[in-house]
Amino acid sequence: MSGEEFGKRLLALLKERKFSQIKVAKALGVSRTAVNKWTKGGMIDDNNLENLAGFLNVDKIWLKYGEYVGGNGDSGREGRNINEVHMQENVEIVTWEWDLLTGEVTYSDNVESVYGVKIASNDDFWSLMSEESRDKLTKGYEQIMREGGAHEMDFRVGHDGQYRWITSRATGVKGPNGKVTKLVGISMDNTERKTAELHLRGINRLFRALLAHMGCLVVFTDVAGEILATNHETRAEKIGYLELQSLLYQFVLKNGELLDQLKAQGSVKTRFQGRKMAVHYHEDEQAQPFLMFEFE
Repeated sequence: MSGEEFGKRLLALLKERKFSQIKVAKALGVSRTAVNKWTKGGMIDDNNLENLAGFLNVDKIWLKYGEYVGGNGDSGREGRNINEVHMQENVEIVTWEWDLLTGEVTYSDNVESVYGVKIASNDDFWSLMSEESRDKLTKGYEQIMREGGAHEMDFRVGHDGQYRWITSRATGVKGPNGKVTKLVGISMDNTERKTAELHLRGINRLFRALLAHMGCLVVFTDVAGEILATNHETRAEKIGYLELQSLLYQFVLKNGELLDQLKAQGSVKTRFQGRKMAVHYHEDEQAQPFLMFEFE
């Protein structure tokens, strides 16, 4: 992010908090001229940046680069990304910077509570993950350097037999040579969500395997007849997907009374367009209805 954008963020915060430049200068022990230069996009060193962010109760990485919001502000939010998750769910966020010119990496003080281990160098960081995770992250960082922008990635870290899933959002910052010379980012422990996600994938694989071995054509739809899952590709009759979807849409549209009966009884057997079928009514855990069709 450019210095001009940093200045705009700073001015917006001062206006929001009703802080004068003189008040900021006194709090930080700098001149009013220095603060004025910052509001115009002037350079700010890391020490003053950290003090300024602390005084304004915002995250220093967001303040300087526009990639993350901390404290009480709500700027910099865009879509359902890691920033919004933090704001809505109050999860703990680690901020970090990696200077590619010096190799120095710095983390916020809460890194141990999020990663499960203290990290002081890239060697510490890379040692926590498998070769697969290292390759995935490296490719993501390479993409940032080639194409710019911000990229969000999930990876697993392990320490003393304990594993955590981390979601990390990184972006590149250009140095004095006009090239990306620094990576900055934010990370959070996403173990609970990722574990649930992997568990759901396992259940879906079992469901697909079971569906493929059913002895007849089976289709799950919503109450409008839209196909949610089916084993049509494995059936000997080889009915095409479009033909099957068209048939189910027509069935639902033309059998309103039968569907009311189905909801009351749970199951009915019927014939439609020359096909015999059993239709079952079910509801999921959120009480959302769906239909199961078994064709003879």
